[in-house]
Amino acid sequence: MNLKDKRLLSILVSVVFGLVLLVIILFKYPFKEVISTFTNLTPLLVLIYLVVSGFIMLFLSLRWKIVLDALGYKIPFYKLFGYRVVGYGVSYITPSAKIGGEPLRAALLKRQGLSFREGLSSVIVDKTLELSYSVLFFIFGLLVLVVDYALSGRTLFALIIFSVITLFLLWKFYSRILRGKSVFTHLFRFFGLHKLKFLSKYQDLIFKFEKPIINFYQTKRKEFFIASAVSIISLILSLVEYKLILLMLGIDVSVGVVFMVFSMIGIAFLIPLPMALGSLEAFQISLFSITKIGPAVAGVGLAMITRSRDLFWVFIALMLSLYLGSFKNIIQKAYRDKPVLGISIVRNGKRHRLDVKIHRTSSKNRK
Repeated sequence: MNLKDKRLLSILVSVVFGLVLLVIILFKYPFKEVISTFTNLTPLLVLIYLVVSGFIMLFLSLRWKIVLDALGYKIPFYKLFGYRVVGYGVSYITPSAKIGGEPLRAALLKRQGLSFREGLSSVIVDKTLELSYSVLFFIFGLLVLVVDYALSGRTLFALIIFSVITLFLLWKFYSRILRGKSVFTHLFRFFGLHKLKFLSKYQDLIFKFEKPIINFYQTKRKEFFIASAVSIISLILSLVEYKLILLMLGIDVSVGVVFMVFSMIGIAFLIPLPMALGSLEAFQISLFSITKIGPAVAGVGLAMITRSRDLFWVFIALMLSLYLGSFKNIIQKAYRDKPVLGISIVRNGKRHRLDVKIHRTSSKNRK
């Protein structure tokens, strides 16, 4: 079985597992019973919810633009917004803990004159900023859950260990990157991957790919703080989103409980299932059962509204794909076609980049 077949098999298994889990949940909590929890689903709340969701996507695109501008790449905002939506859609429907669309975002930047490596560097900076503050919000939600509600010893121990490890990894990342030290190259060498013959050739590529990331965190402090502020705003808007969903279910709770909902959704999407099939419902049922903020079936209702919102963005991504073309071809072309020479020109205090691309003819055309 080749790599492609193994990948297809793993996707198929994850889809089947998620669907089975979802069917089991819907057998226990019938669809009619779930719909009955929408006691306060008004057109006004739905409209506000969609507007907030739109603003979140705008702020996520803005953060990416801030990163790209800091790295010297001026890309029109509306194009980045489209690329961001497409990346979000692909991440959502693939079993990859919401990172499946990131290579596609990098590949789409090829259309704006960036190499795949340059695009991927900007995406990694954007993603690390997103994950950093998401982790802090996530852990705060877990703290509220631990302090305010009685949990079993095993659950409490697992949450504490998970939080400590996550915070340690976050601290380790920033302690190195802010001092101009490599992270990905360091990990590559730490695990001895450079000693493997078939992987050793990638060490130099990883180093070159990581240079813009280090440059951003070490020298672009102003842009870093602005991007961080944008991240926090987008996360606050996410809390507003979940508050609105709870209001649609007729549940009015404190900000701390909204943080818990946010945390449980975050955990659900860490499980490699496309669209968090079954896992999203299961974690919300568990949360509602523990906190007693509403009937357990309301957790399924919350998951249903959240999934409907995400599928709306997937639909937009599909519409954009009709214009952009095959995602597979976009990634393959971007990965193969790299600029051979990059020239930086400083003019009036601003850095301008010139990429010189040499397109080699195929072996069939060579004499």
